[in-house]
Amino acid sequence: SMKFSTVFGMALAILFATASPALAQDVAEDCDLAVDPAQELTLASLDFGDNALALRCKAGVLDFLLTGTPLSTEAIRAVRVTAGGIADERQAWHTHPGLPVLSASEPDRLARQLRAGGDLDVRIEPVATGERPLRFRLTLPPSGAALDRVLSACGASLTDEWDLRPRAGGTVTWAHQVLPEYPEAGAMRNIGLASVRMACIVPASGRFEECRILYEAPEGLGFGRNALAAARSSSVALPPGDLSDVGKVVQFTMRFRMPEN
Repeated sequence: SMKFSTVFGMALAILFATASPALAQDVAEDCDLAVDPAQELTLASLDFGDNALALRCKAGVLDFLLTGTPLSTEAIRAVRVTAGGIADERQAWHTHPGLPVLSASEPDRLARQLRAGGDLDVRIEPVATGERPLRFRLTLPPSGAALDRVLSACGASLTDEWDLRPRAGGTVTWAHQVLPEYPEAGAMRNIGLASVRMACIVPASGRFEECRILYEAPEGLGFGRNALAAARSSSVALPPGDLSDVGKVVQFTMRFRMPEN
């Protein structure tokens, strides 16, 4: 089985918090699978020497991590990704300050594209004039059992019909935006700030009909429900004569601040 090298030392130890050998570990196909109930951690990992990949579920949060990337002062890096049915798609991946690590924007979707193995091609776009793009090409073995275990640990679906729908390249331009109502349960818990990450199908009519919650923090207090209601009551502005994004998936975040008395 393949193990993480010590190339990145404590950075990886902090990020991946790999389970102790004394704890439950299995090798499922060609991916290392580590399960640590005490840390609420399920981790599938592959080491490629200069790079490592990990699908991690920790305390209910799912991440798809690529190590060996450049350190960055930017919070987000634009990348182009090819994997499975995803073909040269522009995505926004998150950085980790001080660490050579990027996190995929849709970890469950990317993991599902790699369950059967194959090539993961990631090109990090330059941020400075004269900077060159960096390309990573990693070939993964079939690792469905290990990846499925991690996806299931975080309650993520093993299949999703939205995965192969193309993603819209731009951001949402609102023609009329309804602000989400702050839920009473959030006020009772004294939640000052909350956010909901959403995905919707760009409509030809301007009104969202198909939307889903990607991430809700905190969960279970009605923030997601109210964000969905606000999105469906809002309308988006499409560029005049340009319907190229209609039918594609667009993502956006709705934020909540507790009202002042």
